[in-house]
Amino acid sequence: MRLRHLRYFITVAEELSFSRASARLHVEPSPLSRAIRDMEEDLGISLLHRSRGKLRLTWAGEVFCKDARRLLALFDDARNYAKRTAAGGRRIRIGIADSLAQPRLTRLLAMCREQEPLTSIGITEMMAGELLGGLNRDLIDVGITVDGEEVEGIVREPVWSERLVVVLPRQHPLLSYDKLPLEEVLRHPLIVCHPEKCAGGYKLFRQMLKESGQTLPTVAEYISGHEPMMLLVAAGYGLGFGLESQAALYAHHDIVIRPLTEEVLSASTYIVTNDLPHSPELQRFIERARQIGGKPRPKDDGAAKPAG
Repeated sequence: MRLRHLRYFITVAEELSFSRASARLHVEPSPLSRAIRDMEEDLGISLLHRSRGKLRLTWAGEVFCKDARRLLALFDDARNYAKRTAAGGRRIRIGIADSLAQPRLTRLLAMCREQEPLTSIGITEMMAGELLGGLNRDLIDVGITVDGEEVEGIVREPVWSERLVVVLPRQHPLLSYDKLPLEEVLRHPLIVCHPEKCAGGYKLFRQMLKESGQTLPTVAEYISGHEPMMLLVAAGYGLGFGLESQAALYAHHDIVIRPLTEEVLSASTYIVTNDLPHSPELQRFIERARQIGGKPRPKDDGAAKPAG
């Protein structure tokens, strides 16, 4: 199977017509159809339903199409990165987990663009668990997550922190509190980050319970990010937890945001890298993250020494 075959299939999947796809690809319909047949034989599955001249994707075809798009995007990314490197440019590949879109992260990326315009930035949204695989397989250079779990061969450095807040529907009885005691919040059904799809947020939630001596409360629903949490809270399904800046980004007219009382610790956002020497570009990126978070440079920065 060649890359052009993947492009053929994606175009046919988008058009659901060999004639329209052939016009886009500048390939005759007959060899295009034959290429898709060969691909199906190679995979051992049917990608298309063919009935009375009409095409539609099989379930396996839909799944394969999504993966094919990712493969082509990865190849295009690698090709463009190689071209920029040959021309003297550099790139930092960032994996972002836990639906993070904090104002500090925006400031960090803006600082990078302003101070080092020849170094481009590539961003990939990932689950927290995928960051480790991305680093180990050299798919990303650095990860950003709220997951602080220590893993051998991985360096996690907290670069900034912020308060945790509770998201409540309007007219909720807990709105009588200016700051919410955690034990009062836990008496109500909760909307909680999914242990796998939003692992960083889930671990943060469990750590908060552990440090406060609380047990796991009633969970109404597990969600994959802040946006579905806001939707369910606004509809009255339960209360949600989140980072203060994230909750503000997804503000909804049917919800109210309240801080927790001070005994609940703030949550850290981590820069995650492998323990190999860093490129000069990556080292400068990390130093800017420290600057944004007001963090001093670690005394023993062995894992963060620039290459060469």
